[in-house]
Amino acid sequence: MKVELLAPAGNFESLIAAVESGSDAVYIGGRKYSARALAENFTEEEIIKAVEYAHIRNVKIYLTVNTLLTDEELVDALEYVQFLYNNDVDGIIVQDIGLLYWIKKYFPDMPVHCSTQMTIHNKDGVEILGKLGADRFVLAREMNIGEIKNLIESTNAETEIFVHGALCVSYSGQCLMSSFIGGRSGNRGRCAQPCRKEYKLVKLENGSNLNVEKKGYLLSLKDLNTIKYIDKIIKCGVKSLKIEGRMKKPEYVGIVVKHYRDVLDQAEVKGSVAIDNDVERELEIAFNREFTHGFLFNESKHKIVNISKPNNRGIYLGKLLWQKGNKAAILVENDILNKGDGIEIISENGTSIGATISNIQKQSDNMVIININRKLIPGSIVYKTSDSELSKKAYEQYFYVNKRKVSLNARLFAHTGNKLRIEVWDVEGHRVEAENPYIIKEAEKVAITKDRIINQLVKTGDTPYIFEKIDVNMDDNIFIPVSVLNEIRREALKKMDKVLSCRNGRRYCSFSKEDFISGFKPEKLDESNEFYYSASVWDYNNVEAAIEGGADYIYYGSTNRIKEAIELCHRNNKVIYFFLPSIIKDGEKDKYKKIIEENDLDGIVISNISQLKFTDIKPGMTVVGNFSLNVFNKRSLDLYLKLGANIICPSIELNIKQLKSIAHNYGPSMELVVYGQLPLMTLEYCPVSLISECKDCSYQRVYGLKDDKGFIFPIICRQHKVQLLNSHVLFVAEDMGKIASIGVRRMRLDFYRENSKDVKEIISLYRNHKNLDRCSHHEIIEKIKKTGHTKGHYFRGVD
Repeated sequence: MKVELLAPAGNFESLIAAVESGSDAVYIGGRKYSARALAENFTEEEIIKAVEYAHIRNVKIYLTVNTLLTDEELVDALEYVQFLYNNDVDGIIVQDIGLLYWIKKYFPDMPVHCSTQMTIHNKDGVEILGKLGADRFVLAREMNIGEIKNLIESTNAETEIFVHGALCVSYSGQCLMSSFIGGRSGNRGRCAQPCRKEYKLVKLENGSNLNVEKKGYLLSLKDLNTIKYIDKIIKCGVKSLKIEGRMKKPEYVGIVVKHYRDVLDQAEVKGSVAIDNDVERELEIAFNREFTHGFLFNESKHKIVNISKPNNRGIYLGKLLWQKGNKAAILVENDILNKGDGIEIISENGTSIGATISNIQKQSDNMVIININRKLIPGSIVYKTSDSELSKKAYEQYFYVNKRKVSLNARLFAHTGNKLRIEVWDVEGHRVEAENPYIIKEAEKVAITKDRIINQLVKTGDTPYIFEKIDVNMDDNIFIPVSVLNEIRREALKKMDKVLSCRNGRRYCSFSKEDFISGFKPEKLDESNEFYYSASVWDYNNVEAAIEGGADYIYYGSTNRIKEAIELCHRNNKVIYFFLPSIIKDGEKDKYKKIIEENDLDGIVISNISQLKFTDIKPGMTVVGNFSLNVFNKRSLDLYLKLGANIICPSIELNIKQLKSIAHNYGPSMELVVYGQLPLMTLEYCPVSLISECKDCSYQRVYGLKDDKGFIFPIICRQHKVQLLNSHVLFVAEDMGKIASIGVRRMRLDFYRENSKDVKEIISLYRNHKNLDRCSHHEIIEKIKKTGHTKGHYFRGVD
């Protein structure tokens, strides 16, 4: 199996860099529905040109439509996919499960790749999405090489993994931090990167009394670099190796793609790789936050983060010796410094100054003097953050030197009294013919020779073609003007452009917006004023409190004392569901399978699409879908119901208007979260590991991350997965009248850290929401408001 090298491109120059540097495929984003909405991205006209440019050179184009979509956007997105399909885009990368399903309904032969935003981390997820029509699966970056190998062997799935570039600290698709802090949703392509901000790891003692333990960029992961392990990666059966970087410069794309191309070719031929120092240096100078081989090769979790710097580190250059006026001397201990290079000077107190070298004087072999107008501190460390010579070399390589050429063969027919004709074909069998109206005549003076014809036809200039062999079938003593040979060559190559541009050979396909919309008939809203309340708890002591508070359904998320919790609920005529964690890898599945098999549960709460497979254990049990399923529209909700879910909690990024639109069809099958200090990130890495080898996860109620505004995000660890909770509690008890207008009657309250007294009182408070002015819950309301609360996205939504 040939392994694909997949490169990023945020604009057309980056696309050229990717193609000419050796990629097999390039992924790009359009101007809408892209998870990198802040990149330059491609207009529809540029997409057409990109496909043509890439296809001629035998490179595929995948386009990202990988955000969650509202119902209105889903219709528009399908019209957009129609445009992409009809213009021969090779594949669509998606996050929204509803979009996946409907692409396959309307465009069944369009390859669909499940984005890493779908949090695919086990074989059950692959199998379920495969049955929905998915063709490729971009696996979670938290999977290691052994887990990936086992998944591929079990499913024979076509998989794609990241091998180089930036890493998200949260499982992709499970990060709501940017959304809840600033209204910019990562699931909508507008992440503000709160993981690259500075935090303090603080010990939570008696509320506001904090004992500062550690500070820095505690959520900023190093950049992934696996070039030394490419031989091991391809042996595990992965189809595509993906380089991250749609926000990066073209020079970055060119440098990284070239080196991975060379190493991938080396691994496929020799079965092993050898990386020289120049390659490592160029990858470093291209961009790095320091490098890690990541979870892929089991990097120690506390070593995967770079707490000192969240952006490009560059490479160590030397030290600042002295400064006199605007002159400064640098002792160069590593690498070289040239005019046009970028540097960063970091003092002992952490102050950072960046500059581009405009003038440089060499004083000795290891000392240079530069011009700089900023006040510097002698002894500061100097890093080289960009290399003008390397950037120039990369630019020249992909624009001029290493232009990708398509090998062609040709046969020219030149017979007296006939028109000049040529056949041209490539090694894959694509064939074109061209004819020139010129009628071949006998030569009046000097006859044209076969060599003269060949020498003229091979002049392909700046086209992407090169002739390997040309046969000439001709009469003797004929004359053909050079201009005619040029014309027929240009015509043949123009036809070859057209043939190669449409490699997929699709027929035009149309999508009927009207038919799609008319397929869903609104149902009557549930006009009942009666609410039913679910309580999610992770502590046995809170089960009884939830029952006493008046919860109708108990979601229990702990494996401790589970039989006692079930017995307690059933004695009190309450139903109890087991709340599954959002991440269950294949090696962990048996543990949860046993819990479901051996206990008298009334149902389960699933947090990932893969967990629908647990319904095979006990057919008929109730299945509730958590908001981590990222259901953003009614088509996605309908699909989950068809797949076996009974109740769905849609995305907590939706506002009242959007929720009401979904509830108009599916209100009785929905549940809304109306209380809770909700998880904003799900992590494989734990910030507490920076100060402790906390293997028993005994610190889950002890630490939090404090941001620059003073807000504290508690860290909890359950089932060996870390979650970062919101600094503010979702609290909308005073707005339940407006929430009621949505048309959903099943409400959920999540209790992650509350004590039993508060659990009981908060549920009772919500049950009495109509009488808040006259109820006895003023103390708990004031407590919640004092510690910080939010109304979530009910009244704002996300960008």
